[in-house]
Amino acid sequence: MYDVRMDQRFDWPEPGGRDPAPDPELHFVQDFVNTIDIESERDVIGTPDKLTDWLAAQGWLERAERIDAVGHARAIAVREGLRALGRANNGEPLDLDRLQDLNRAAAAVPMVASLTPGSWALNPAGTGLDRYLARVLGSVLEAMADGSWSRLKSCRNDICRWLFFDRSRNRSGTWCTMAVCGSRMKSRAYRARLRESAGA
Repeated sequence: MYDVRMDQRFDWPEPGGRDPAPDPELHFVQDFVNTIDIESERDVIGTPDKLTDWLAAQGWLERAERIDAVGHARAIAVREGLRALGRANNGEPLDLDRLQDLNRAAAAVPMVASLTPGSWALNPAGTGLDRYLARVLGSVLEAMADGSWSRLKSCRNDICRWLFFDRSRNRSGTWCTMAVCGSRMKSRAYRARLRESAGA
């Protein structure tokens, strides 16, 4: 069990009215991965200063603290590595380069394991950005251990890639929302079939 429970501040509503992950820790991970709107190219942590302001607004570091380019690159590697794992959860090929970057970034984030006869915990050992990233990674590890991680998926729409929680009974969810991305993808597939039949 990951035993660090900081204040939860969820920034993003889920698309199409979809409910977020029921576990606050998974919702916490969603909020981090979904800090970029790929379609509009809006990235609220896209620079070291933006990441600093975003974390300061959530109480993870003092506004006087500044995140440098190395720390920012580490945060982006974690975010995009988790998105790659979310794509793999949705049946897509795993991006091994993103996975390697994620593992390299995770190796630089200090965490301390503690064990008791009936449980385990991972505690962030750093401060500021590293403490935040440790919290994100610890939440992912806990979800992998309890089996809920496989329900966090990256939308298959390439201009979306939103990390959503698949609540379907058989874990067959594909898009963040059927009304938006599902409809777009079905329309795209339909037009492709029309072009193929016209060219036949």
